Amino acid sequence: MAEAVYHGVPRNMVGSVLYPLNQLRAIAPDQYTFQKSKYAGREAVLDYRIPGLGVLFNDTVHCSALHPYYLFRARHELGLDPSARPASGWLTGLIYAIPLERILIHPVVWYSGKTLWINGSPDDDVPLEPPAEEFEPFDPARYHELSAPTELHLAYLRTMQVRGRRPLTFVHIPHVLVAGPIDVSGLEPIPWDTPPGNGL
Repeated sequence: MAEAVYHGVPRNMVGSVLYPLNQLRAIAPDQYTFQKSKYAGREAVLDYRIPGLGVLFNDTVHCSALHPYYLFRARHELGLDPSARPASGWLTGLIYAIPLERILIHPVVWYSGKTLWINGSPDDDVPLEPPAEEFEPFDPARYHELSAPTELHLAYLRTMQVRGRRPLTFVHIPHVLVAGPIDVSGLEPIPWDTPPGNGL
């Protein structure tokens, strides 16, 4: 199976293209306002400029290097009772597996996501920016999808469980940041509770 990156299907998605949030403002203002609202309490993210890329964090589409099923399973195993189809929120419980050739037409950066910053912990005393060294040019020849959540992500889930707080989905999960829209036409959305290989 060819390597891919992953992105959730946005609620009320416009057409068959995943747009960076900042591009969505001109294309679908209502959707932009809705999607931007998830940054309440972490507005500093909106002004963060990605090292080596020269664009804002939300001038990129944020793709996961890990199939979201593994995130679903981790929550399930911890007793966090993840929903197969969320009834609310910004995503639908469906994901796109995006072939690399669909992202490589744009500048792309690998982001390791090791350090907790305001994007992943809006209510805590954490840095407003991640370390610059956690970003590097994306090399498709070296890229391999992850096959499990990072230990940092699992520790984060346990911490949030103890604190009785709802964890964010992608904290400490490496990302591939794509500086441009991604055409997902012809890609069949996959439920996040379906293991890889069952419908890919």
